[in-house]
Amino acid sequence: MNVSLADALVDSYASEQLDGLKAATLTTGGITLHGFLVTPHLPNGRASGTKPPDGDAGGDASDSTC
Repeated sequence: MNVSLADALVDSYASEQLDGLKAATLTTGGITLHGFLVTPHLPNGRASGTKPPDGDAGGDASDSTC
């Protein structure tokens, strides 16, 4: 295999990789944008009549009786 053919193959491969990356990025962006467009009415606050939980569920190190 001569050097010019190998260089041409490497350049072609690199170009195809970049094209694939661009296509994947565009597709991911399109899916994300579509997701935002079809979910505009999701709740963004606390429902009325609910209260926050009492205290910390994880506990505190000062509460231990060791």
